[in-house]
Amino acid sequence: MYVRFTELPVVDQDRAVAFYTEKLGFRVAQDRPYHEGWRWITLQIPGSQTKILLTRKTAETARDGVPSLVLTVDDVFQSYRQLKEKGVLFTTEPTDAPWDGREVFAVFQDSEENLVMIGTEGR
Repeated sequence: MYVRFTELPVVDQDRAVAFYTEKLGFRVAQDRPYHEGWRWITLQIPGSQTKILLTRKTAETARDGVPSLVLTVDDVFQSYRQLKEKGVLFTTEPTDAPWDGREVFAVFQDSEENLVMIGTEGR
């Protein structure tokens, strides 16, 4: 069993696709017509079964101060440097996680003003 997809609210699907494919290296798994003026777009992280479905962002889906997506990386400092070089705007630089001293995290803002956390997994 695995998670097939999780939803990520966006305002502009094309802008979000460009951000996640060009800056984070995701690939488009599906891009099909869905509702009027909207498409069923799923993005896939290379090497992962879980996909991200780009859903329509509304006032109800806004998550003030809470990451909409949490990604685990091998090295937060290296990922931070690589993403900064690609123009990704970080709101939190690499920091020791207060919830687990073995973890490090950083937070950036995507093209749709969602907060995305990258972090290590405590071992």
